[in-house]
Amino acid sequence: MNLEQRLRWKYRTYQFDEEQDVIRQMQKCQRNWDYSKTIPEDIVNQLLWIATNAPSKQFEAFYDVYYTTDRKIIEDLYKFTWGNTQARNPTSCVRNSAMNANMYMLFVCKQPPTMVCTDNDGSASKRDSRGRWENGLVHVGIAMALVMQAAIRHGLVTGCNKSNSTGPDSNYYWEKKLGIYEDVVLKKTKKMLYGIGIGYPNENRPRWESDDNEICIGAGNGHNVTALDENDPNFLDKNPVTGETYRKSKIINIKEHRTAVDPYGYVHEIPEKIEYTVHSTDFRDIKCIKII
Repeated sequence: MNLEQRLRWKYRTYQFDEEQDVIRQMQKCQRNWDYSKTIPEDIVNQLLWIATNAPSKQFEAFYDVYYTTDRKIIEDLYKFTWGNTQARNPTSCVRNSAMNANMYMLFVCKQPPTMVCTDNDGSASKRDSRGRWENGLVHVGIAMALVMQAAIRHGLVTGCNKSNSTGPDSNYYWEKKLGIYEDVVLKKTKKMLYGIGIGYPNENRPRWESDDNEICIGAGNGHNVTALDENDPNFLDKNPVTGETYRKSKIINIKEHRTAVDPYGYVHEIPEKIEYTVHSTDFRDIKCIKII
């Protein structure tokens, strides 16, 4: 069978309907998980192989992959994933339970040890140039999509997220936990980007419901936020690294309150359960335009 015949055979046997189903499932972000199940080690290793072997420009290493299937570690990191806006007026936010999964995979963009790109004068490109960071962002996206696709083909579900090391007084908790605080915050040679929660869904339950019982009032996301009182010896009014002013907030248990007042005096109606907005059914204006 020659090349043309093989291509025709592949075209006839390619299941595009199945591919569409996989992509439609990839569009759906999972928010609650069945912890009674464990992802088999061979599947974990397959997903890691895909993450580390995804294509990249000049095949350079633009990122590292941090992962865990340990529930204690995932729950510990989950504490500082505040950022999903619950309301804008008055403003509040919740943790991003998309990462609180059976497995979590985080992509950290870095300056590759190699340098293949050149500037127009023939010299090596600067390691911290905008183009280099853009390359990293693009290739993290490629790797994440391939990991998601493989996970769904294994019968798992996924939840992508960017809420890492955020929330009241997070104090760069993730960066310190992962041992990359100096590289990310001081040297600025790495950037924490996106992560994927991977695992099993709770059957017969809406995917947009959270198991969390806490809401943060007074802040619409988790960046530069404090829940400490000004009299607390650990209170800071500004981010010690960036100098940005902290916004005051308060964490409320939704099982104990129906209303609460934030540090700015606004009264909040506290929800009885935390649910996330679903956007995968929205119209998305992406055009395919033929170049002529």
